[in-house]
Amino acid sequence: MKAPTKFIEEKIVPSVSKLTNFKYFVALRSGFLSIMSLTLIGSLFVLVLNFPIPGYADFMSRIFGAGWSTLLSQATSATYDIFGVMTAATFAFYLAREYKMNELQNMILAIVAYIVVTPKSTILKSGEVVTGVLPFTWLGTKGVITALLIGTMTVEINRLCIKKHLVIKMPDSVPDAVSQSFSSLIPGLLIVVACLAINGVCSVFGSSLHEMIYKVIQTPLQGITGTAGAMVIVAGLNGLFWWFGIHPTVINSLLYPLLNANAIENYELFKAGKLTVNTGHIGVTPMLDQFATMGGAGCTIGLIIAMFLVAKSERLKATEKLSAVPCLFNINEPIIFGVPIVFNPQMLIPIILAPMVGVILPIIAIKTGFMPMFTGVTIPWATPPVISGFLLCGWQGAVVQLVAIALITLIYYPFVVALDKQYLAEEKKNK
Repeated sequence: MKAPTKFIEEKIVPSVSKLTNFKYFVALRSGFLSIMSLTLIGSLFVLVLNFPIPGYADFMSRIFGAGWSTLLSQATSATYDIFGVMTAATFAFYLAREYKMNELQNMILAIVAYIVVTPKSTILKSGEVVTGVLPFTWLGTKGVITALLIGTMTVEINRLCIKKHLVIKMPDSVPDAVSQSFSSLIPGLLIVVACLAINGVCSVFGSSLHEMIYKVIQTPLQGITGTAGAMVIVAGLNGLFWWFGIHPTVINSLLYPLLNANAIENYELFKAGKLTVNTGHIGVTPMLDQFATMGGAGCTIGLIIAMFLVAKSERLKATEKLSAVPCLFNINEPIIFGVPIVFNPQMLIPIILAPMVGVILPIIAIKTGFMPMFTGVTIPWATPPVISGFLLCGWQGAVVQLVAIALITLIYYPFVVALDKQYLAEEKKNK
């Protein structure tokens, strides 16, 4: 075991660490985290609109009138439906920061570029074409991949202009705000021209950049990430990466934009009364945040419970006391490095298997009709298990989480017993 472990420590971990520090990766992660509040705010109103209690909608209608849901739906439109444009803005902002460029300037130019490539017309249900409007269709999650490409193009053109000295420099006596506005003129002009050229090329094919990217790239990616199999694999990789000592955000940060897009598509289907196992996505943010990471990545809530049941060694007793409360809120660094799980051969199997079971069980529950599909509600990742299950899928979600926790505890149990015996022997030897 020493040889593979040494290889992992010396070769794999440094390579992954380089990836996590790659400018584009850092910008993507930071950009997504900065707009996570948008999805949480939108989800709060979705939850208020569709609270999982029988008779809830009728109760609210009696109190606030029949139009109460229409009024609150405006909040979801103002958050979910601008996800794409905000992704372009925040990604460009943080990518510019990585290059030590003016963040605000690049963010503004990215928004402009995104609007330039966005179609300015929409088709009504009657078939009438309305021009001079910005349809929410492409401002929201359907424009996520386009947003990343536009953000990249904006920053790289701006960076090239700076490198080639294609910027207007004002005297030092000119205020910074004025100077910066002039310095962005040439890069901004080139960015807009590039976007217009893209529109021209796309028009030849009778389409737009948004439509082409959505059909060719984003739809297949969402289709893959939205599957049950993909979620099982990602859940296992989350545990595996933690065993290496690598935070699972390496994977999750790349997936979250797509998983959010899947969740919002589920919400649109739910509103239209068309959400089913066949039409909706199983691979959504809550599946990863609330089922694959109960107690933290690796579903370590089961490990904590197993430790409470069998731990006799002072080492595990001390670790369980320090880790119990954070683990309840899905924070598991204390237990990951306290047991430790990192590079511990005895914990490799359960840390991979437990989150996979945590995902497989709700998949079975959804496919058998016991638990409803995810309706687009997303809640903070730190929401304790059982509570999160209820908020997402009603009492069925809470039951599924309870059963999953029981099974995960059983997975960890024999490994904790073996580890506890080892630590007890070491403690007796050292006395």
